[in-house]
Amino acid sequence: MSRRRTAARTRLALCAVTASALLLGGCGAQDALVGLHPAPPEASTSSPLDAEGAGAIAARLVSQAEAVAAQKGKAGDAARAKVLAGDALTVANAAAARGAAAPPPETLQIPPEPTLLGQSQGREWPRAILAATLDESTNVQFLHVMVSTAPAEPFRIVSAVAMLAGSELPALAAPSEGAPMLATTAKEGLPGSPEEVVKAYAAALAHPAPKASALVTTTDPFAVALKASAVKQSKDLGALGTLTQTHTPDLKGAVSFRLADGGAVTFALMRRTDTYTASAKTKELTLPADLAGVAGKKKVTSAAEFISLEPIAMVLPPTSGAAVAIAASDLLVSGKGR
Repeated sequence: MSRRRTAARTRLALCAVTASALLLGGCGAQDALVGLHPAPPEASTSSPLDAEGAGAIAARLVSQAEAVAAQKGKAGDAARAKVLAGDALTVANAAAARGAAAPPPETLQIPPEPTLLGQSQGREWPRAILAATLDESTNVQFLHVMVSTAPAEPFRIVSAVAMLAGSELPALAAPSEGAPMLATTAKEGLPGSPEEVVKAYAAALAHPAPKASALVTTTDPFAVALKASAVKQSKDLGALGTLTQTHTPDLKGAVSFRLADGGAVTFALMRRTDTYTASAKTKELTLPADLAGVAGKKKVTSAAEFISLEPIAMVLPPTSGAAVAIAASDLLVSGKGR
């Protein structure tokens, strides 16, 4: 999407932000001194931070994450662990190990400025912030989820995923009001819980036997590209062998927000397993260069298996209908052949 459209959407998303979300009613000074009234309760239906504070946290974390993205080895892992956690840390460490994390030199000079999209509601933990950045070199938007799990724990980025072409994230409540967080297993008026939706999406992407579900659609660009690639590879293999592709949801680090329209957006991770199996009459399979580099061999006589990480974001409709992926990417992280 263009920067002009992005800017317009940003203005719309932030137009309801108040000057401060921390203003509380109070009693008079005399009452407070003599203790006639209890302290006013904290508002439980507003956000824990004002928009300026949440935006500053997002800007700092995005900048720090970019600074340590390409560092290798234990030192790099330790540096990233100070800024990232959960799914984002898993993907970032794998990307650095593969040498896939270094951005072009021109993008290192000025980190993208994040746009605050929303934050969690209430004063309890965990607390979360959702922000977006635009990579001007590719015109791709990224969604970043930051979470603080306890009073003594700083915010860290737990999910960072590229939005798909033509996709949009429906509005959350204004950052000053706060958007309720949803448990992964909570249905709460939705067609399915975030857990059920991600599992249904994973099953619908399987090859060669996908399992369709009314909970999800696979018409998004990520799913379309995956299915087309699997079909082409199977066709290229022909009588030489078969390709089996499975997607396994990893929901330990999933984060979900309620949207302003009553729907939800959930961020999660899947692990894809691609298994190439030689037919009984095939003496060996020759692997493509990218797969051979990961497996450490160019040819296999029996089978080869490869693992890819797939961070995703899905929008769940408020009452009925199918959830759709709005952000996704994949990263090949390991492989072996025999």
